[in-house]
This record gives sequence, structure tokens and C-alpha cells, in this order.
Amino acid sequence: MVKLKIGLVGTSQLSFPGNKEAAFNRCAEGMKKLGEQLGFDLVVYPDTVIVREDAIKAVAAMEAEKIDFLLVQHTSYSAGQLAPVLAKIQNANVGFWAIPEGEPVEGAVPFNSFCSINMHMGIVAHYLRDYKIRVKWFYGYPEDSDFVRRLTVTVRALTAIKNLRRARIGLVGGIAPGFNDLYDDERNLNRRLEGIYFNRLHEYSELDDLAKSYKLSELEPLMESLVSCSTGYSDLAAQKYLETNARFLKAYRQFIADNQYDAVAVSCWPKFQDEYQYSICSVIGQLNDEGTVAACEGDVLSAVSMLALKYIAGEQPPMLMDMSAFDEADETVLLWHCGPAPAYYCKEHGYQLGCNYSGMAHEPNKGITARTGIAREMIFDDMPVSVMRLSGEVDKFIQIGGEFMHPEKFSFHGSRGWCGNLTLNGEAISAKDLVNTILCTGFQHHFPVIKGDYTAEIKEFAAWLGLTPIQKIPYADYLQVID
Repeated sequence: MVKLKIGLVGTSQLSFPGNKEAAFNRCAEGMKKLGEQLGFDLVVYPDTVIVREDAIKAVAAMEAEKIDFLLVQHTSYSAGQLAPVLAKIQNANVGFWAIPEGEPVEGAVPFNSFCSINMHMGIVAHYLRDYKIRVKWFYGYPEDSDFVRRLTVTVRALTAIKNLRRARIGLVGGIAPGFNDLYDDERNLNRRLEGIYFNRLHEYSELDDLAKSYKLSELEPLMESLVSCSTGYSDLAAQKYLETNARFLKAYRQFIADNQYDAVAVSCWPKFQDEYQYSICSVIGQLNDEGTVAACEGDVLSAVSMLALKYIAGEQPPMLMDMSAFDEADETVLLWHCGPAPAYYCKEHGYQLGCNYSGMAHEPNKGITARTGIAREMIFDDMPVSVMRLSGEVDKFIQIGGEFMHPEKFSFHGSRGWCGNLTLNGEAISAKDLVNTILCTGFQHHFPVIKGDYTAEIKEFAAWLGLTPIQKIPYADYLQVID
């Protein structure tokens, strides 16, 4: 993951008596410390910007440094002519920063800093309205907790965007048959995240040929490690798939390294089941554990969304879930999938190696008569989580928050957890209203998940990209038509 690069520019006027140089230097030193703490690079412009010509020089210098975020400190009240120049910097987002006034000098306002960003924000919003420039405001000193939290949100959101625009993503085998809600037009993705690389032309046979090419002696250490990472078998039938599992894990590792992919979307059926009576669930979980985002069923937009969550959360592994049940009694929803979750989500009790019972046809009324392997049998630890997925024409997104809880509650075989304390866009929501919102909007049936509450970071990520949040649709008994 590459770091965000922030450019710091100070603006001022000569007509305010506060010690502007000392104030700016204090803030520059504080920002350097925050860069080490939050993981961003800092470029400090050495001269104070006072007139329009100064602003032109400062912008040129920052553009030459290829900064990602221009933070303009209004150390004192600054000329309105600076705002259009600074706000229209190329290839960087913008923030305006005011500092507290401190002690007055003989009763005079020392800096008039806050009034300055008020004016400049107004200039961008009204005078420059046709440019549709987004500017975030900041207030305080670098050691202030509110300032640190506000900057942290921005750093995480913009770091995710920067890395997505450099990301390489591969689709293997296309979308799973019939999963047409997962269809996406890659041109929308390219427009929204200019620079992202996406290859949809890889075939299942590429991985199959690699998997078949390895000698058994090459695979034996990997097979041992796959078992030792688990707590054993929940279904001994999974043992017969261990060699196949190792073959495809090794193949995917090589494929990802050769193509330098940050994420893959894998059409995990039906070809694996047709040829091997095999599910690739555990391989997907392991790839996510190892740092490569892997999405099930050829879902490219979920792979991109998982990658965004990974970058927002500082390299934590994400996972991709279905929503398989909801319970109004305790206001929870069941996030479940066949068994592809990373071990990161079950540190307390670990996972077992089981079989995926949903990959092949079963004999009627005879229970589980067919199995494919290997799947990770796990119940998620109690933890806060965030869900985010791009939707529509890459112009919408859903944001769900909650906590995994009630591990003792009945759930189905696979990787799963009951999620309660539900929120949508940061506001509490009932399970029934959440389900109604998902179904009435026709939201896709996949839910990327990351550990932690990243509500603010996801909202800021979406705001910089111009994404519209899916809004709550309260449950009603009549047909609710959503345009």
C-alpha cells in the first residue's frame, strides 16, 4: 500500500498582528509527527502565500510534487483571490484549515483565521459552483484530538482512493452462471477510479493448468500447513480434497504474483465442481489472510469494495458474505457464506476444515448426500464490523454497521455470524427495515465486510468519489416502487 502525500501551504495577510510565523511552524512540526503516526508523507511549502501570484507558485510547486491532498492553512485572514487558484489545483483534493485565535494583541483579533476559511469555503461553494469542487474544513492544532480524528478519517479515505487508482484486479472465469445481479460495466469503474487496471479475460483453464503442473512433493509441506492452521476436520470427507486444495492455492499464489494482482474475483463454480467435485472456499479464505483480496463467484465490484475496505482499515483482511436470514426477535441478520472467510475473524476458537454441501445435487429427502471441499467451518468472534459495497453504475454504495454476537445461536454450516446493533449510514435500523431496504432497492446479494467501525471513513471515501448512499426504506405491507 502506497502512502498518501499531503502538501501543506500557509496563507496570510500582513494586516493581522498575531505571530503568524510561529503559529505556522508549530503546525508544520505537528503535521510531521502526525505523518509518522498516521502514515502519510508531508510536503511543506516554505513561503507564505499572500497574493495571487504567490498562490500560483505554490500550486505549481505542489503539482510538481504530485501531492494527493492540499491542506491550506489560513494562518491569518487571507485574500479571497487565493481561493480559486488553490481550490483548482490539479489531481489533488483540497482542505482549508483554520487555527484558534489565542490571546489577543491589545484587544485586536490576532489572526482572524476562522473567518478566512468561512469566506474561502463560500467562494468555492458559490463563486466556483460550476466547478463542483469538494473542500473539507479543519480547525485546531495538530495535537488537538478533534483535529487528529478529523484528519485521520481523511487520510484513511484518500489513501484507499489513491491505492484503488493504482490497483490491479483480475477476473477468473467470469461471473458465476445466473448471478446477473453482479454484472458490471467496467467503463463505469474506470471513470470513477481512473487508473485502476481490470482484466476480465482470464479463464479457469489457466489456473487448472498451473494446478496440475506441480509435483506431489512440492505440495506436501503446503498440505501439512493447511491442516496445522486449522483446528482439525469438522468433516473427515474433506481430507480427500487436501491435495486439490494445495494445488489450487499454490496455483493462485503463482498466478497473482505473475500478474501482480491486488485482488481477484473468482468464478468458484461450476467448473471446479464439474471437474473435481471440489470447492475453492478455503483457498479464497487463505488468499485474503495472506493479503490478496479474493471475492467469490466472479464479483468484481465486491472485490473492489473489499480492497477499499482493506485500505481504509490499514491492510486488515476483508471477507465477502451473503445475507442468509434475519431475526426480528433480537434484531440480527445472519451473514453467511459457504466457507471462504479469513482466519482473522475467528481468532478466539479457530476454524475447522469441512466440506461445502451446496456445490452438488442432493438426493431428495435424504439430508446431505453430496459434499465438495474444502470449506472453512467457523463462527465469527464478537466484534464490530463495517459493510460497504459499490452498486448501481458505480455511482451508489451501501453502508451497514453492526456487531457479530450470539456465537451460541444456531447457524448453518460454513463461515458465519449473527450481526446485531445494526446501522445504515450510521443510523440505527431494524433488521426488517434493513432487509426491506436491500430488497426494495434491488441491492446485489453480496456484502463485503471488514472488522471495525469505519462509518466516518466510508462516508468520506464515498463523498470524495461522488457516490450516493442507499437510503433507508422502512418496511410497509404495500408494493414499494423505488426509482
